[in-house]
Amino acid sequence: MAKKRYSKAELKKFEKNILSKISEINDNINAVRSTTSSKSSVFLENNTEDHNEGTEAHEVEKSFLLMSRESDYLVNLEKALQRIKDGTYGICEISGELISKERLMEVPNATKSVIFKEKKKLNLI
Repeated sequence: MAKKRYSKAELKKFEKNILSKISEINDNINAVRSTTSSKSSVFLENNTEDHNEGTEAHEVEKSFLLMSRESDYLVNLEKALQRIKDGTYGICEISGELISKERLMEVPNATKSVIFKEKKKLNLI
């Protein structure tokens, strides 16, 4: 008979991994914020027709895009922590089977096993 849920010890390991990733993301967001604020203030202060303006604006835009992606990932990691609390973490939302430990360690916010994620991407389910 296949296992239906991960053990408390396994869930603790997943939770530790998620908390580590959350910490890493918060560090990344803070680093991007600090470099973005200094770049954007320099960009605003030096409002001259310089060829660097386009580059500066592009860098600021790229930084905001990175922060947006990191913020979205952070939200998904928070949802994963909630699933741990609810007892639904690691269960494929399509098949109801356990998602592999390897996948959950690499993609801790995963809600589908690899097979069903690929099938969904190809519109096979």
